[in-house]
Amino acid sequence: MNGSLCVLIVDDNPPMAIAMRDILALKGYQAYTANSGVEALEIMRDHPVDILLTDVKMPGMNGVELCRETRKEHPNITGILMTAYSADDLIQQGMAEGIKTVLTKPVKIDYLLSYLSATRLFPKNTG
Repeated sequence: MNGSLCVLIVDDNPPMAIAMRDILALKGYQAYTANSGVEALEIMRDHPVDILLTDVKMPGMNGVELCRETRKEHPNITGILMTAYSADDLIQQGMAEGIKTVLTKPVKIDYLLSYLSATRLFPKNTG
């Protein structure tokens, strides 16, 4: 069971976020969805999140801005970006600010599950 790892999926495409959440839940992960950066920050106020999986391009707050805001309150969160755009200044900026990886949309679920499994087996040293 992967219940010790909680993933927040943030995407302005609700059906895509819900489908990913459902797949992660079937694999034993705790998962939440948000459709905006503001909604994601609200969820993180009430729920501990280990992995922030966010789309790069969203109305209002983009994924890199969301990761930046998140780290103010949750410095140990792992940030993962999702994007349909391969060469983007936002992606480069996010990588420079500590994003762990970038997944190309449509996200290959097997790759995501492998990454999450490795993250669970080798958690960050918080100490």
